[in-house]
This record gives sequence, structure tokens and C-alpha cells, in this order.
Amino acid sequence: MKKLIYLTTNPHKAEEVNHFLIKKYGFGIEIMNPSFEVLEIQAKTCAEVAAFSAKYAAEKLGNPVLKSDSGLYIDALGGLPGPYNAYFDKQIGIDLFLKMMTPIENRQARLEHCFAYCEPNKEPVIFSGSSTGTIAFEARGHRGRWHDKFYIPDGESKTLSELRELDYAHEAKFWGNALDDFAQWYKKINNRKE
Repeated sequence: MKKLIYLTTNPHKAEEVNHFLIKKYGFGIEIMNPSFEVLEIQAKTCAEVAAFSAKYAAEKLGNPVLKSDSGLYIDALGGLPGPYNAYFDKQIGIDLFLKMMTPIENRQARLEHCFAYCEPNKEPVIFSGSSTGTIAFEARGHRGRWHDKFYIPDGESKTLSELRELDYAHEAKFWGNALDDFAQWYKKINNRKE
């Protein structure tokens, strides 16, 4: 298989890729915090953001690249924060965000997780997964990204963060099948090339 580089500055994303691609699928993958800024566009979906970033990085590095993006789409906020999770976290944080959400009755949300794979001089291939759930009234748990601490998947009473603390594999299913879909596709195309 070609050398595959996964670009992230997020330790939780690195942990996830390490668990799934390296341990579960046996991939030879390099998890890299790049020495250059990986450009992210403003877009309506995580798929668009991941695709642009993967293509940009593949051209810059001259290697196949895997890039991910996740977003939380809250019905009552017209789909915000969507792919702007990190921006919301940086600008207002969890406590102020949940305080702003307090009077809102419709707490339905959708979590989207996308992976984009791109080789130099080619178009990116996108893999998306999602789940639906609700927004908790308070942050709970200590692991994961900001929305992990207040997003409760349908059928659960705990946040993603709390679920991850109890059972990583169970929590992972609420991110959808994007990473598994990528892994199976990647193995298949590389087996054809051998």
C-alpha cells in the first residue's frame, strides 16, 4: 500500500484513527501535525471542508492524504454550528453555548463525520457518516471534542463523552460508518493495484 498520511492537530481524532485504521485494519499510516497550515474553506458541509483540505494537503505534500471534519447541525439554530464547531468552541465555549441553548425547546441535532482521501493531481473521495440526537442541558464527561460533552445520541441517556469513557467501541458507532467505509474502500483499491 502507498504511504498514507492522516493530517490532524486534534489528539482525539488521532486517537480515533489510531484505534480504527492501525489497530482494527492494520494500516501503515502516519499521523501528522503538518508544518504548514492546512487551509479550510467556509462551507455548508463537513464534506466540502474535508475535501478541499485533503486536496490542498495532497498537492503540498505530494502524498496521498486523509483529512477529516465533523460538524454538529442543530435544528433550532438553522443547522449551526455545522462545520464551524471549532470556531464556536473557541469563541464562546461550552458553558456560554449551553446557556444560550437553555430556553430552546427543540434540542434535536445531527452529528456528521466526514473523511476525504486525496492523491496528488486527483479529485478527493468523500466518506460520510452521521447520527441524530439531542443537546443536553449541561456538559457531562471529560473526553472528546466540545460537542462530545453535550451531544446525546438517540437511544442513549449519556453524552458521547460519557459513552467514550465507558466503552470506546460503543461510542464510536454514533459517528457513523465513514471511517470503516473508507478503510474497506482503501483496502480494495490497493489490493487491485498489487
